[in-house]
Amino acid sequence: MKPKYGSEMAQESIPLKYVDSLSDKKHLVLLYDDEEYAQRIEFEFLKKGLMTGDSCIYATEMDPGLVILKMINSGIPVRYFLKKNLQVYQIPRLIDETEIMIKYARKLFKKILESASPPYRIVARILAEMKLEREFHSNFSTFDGYIVCPYDISKLRVHRENKWIQYLFETHHATIYALKSNQGGAFYLQ
Repeated sequence: MKPKYGSEMAQESIPLKYVDSLSDKKHLVLLYDDEEYAQRIEFEFLKKGLMTGDSCIYATEMDPGLVILKMINSGIPVRYFLKKNLQVYQIPRLIDETEIMIKYARKLFKKILESASPPYRIVARILAEMKLEREFHSNFSTFDGYIVCPYDISKLRVHRENKWIQYLFETHHATIYALKSNQGGAFYLQ
């Protein structure tokens, strides 16, 4: 990994500063094409919550052991927090919006929340489908915490029409983006 200097570092730190400065509960979308950079943002988001005593949950398709190793390598004292307020879940990828999949996703999300106590800091794509994003966002006022929904924009471009990205903007309070060009940013949508 090459060192970052000057404006590269300043641009890259915008999303990291943003997640570090969060004070109001938000439903956030993280759009990325640089998975490593996105993961740094996700881990910084969780690290802040771990330090303040929030229940932090990382739900992903990845093997939990690999996620834990990556967290350790990023400087999170995982062993301590796994005993306190950190949980890592492996979830299946939910790719269609059939009622069976939506029912399964709701049940899985409920199960994850039952194993923790508010306030929450969650990184998850469990809400990946339009119907679930809309439902969760419309009821967000009853949710005690923050949630980051990460999306690889290179996959969105291939598999979805442009309406999907616009839809993500409409169903989240703010957007964070992490791009391979070392450009990054955050902006409020609502």
